[in-house]
Amino acid sequence: MIFITGGAGQGKYSYATKQFGGEKKIIDHYHKRVEEQLKKGLDPMEEVKRFLEEEKPDIVISDELGCGLVPIEKEERDFRECSGRVSCYLAGQAQTVIRVLCGIGEKIK
Repeated sequence: MIFITGGAGQGKYSYATKQFGGEKKIIDHYHKRVEEQLKKGLDPMEEVKRFLEEEKPDIVISDELGCGLVPIEKEERDFRECSGRVSCYLAGQAQTVIRVLCGIGEKIK
């Protein structure tokens, strides 16, 4: 599995389709799944393990959320932290990790 991360609007999905073709199973915006799981009272760490086992994606794309201002609302802080932990797990499971900035990918693993 390839894990692609980077800030919002940095061209992660376009990069993935250009570099790896359209035939790959690409899951975009995984951080939004984390947000929905938290709202439903699910454990995103357990859900990501199930997701990888059941869906077997070729590429997972998630926004990096930890570089901006710290949110005032506790729920937003919890989401941001949880999303970061899930991204760490995805990066650990991935064979390749790429960070995309301004549409340019940098292989970091």
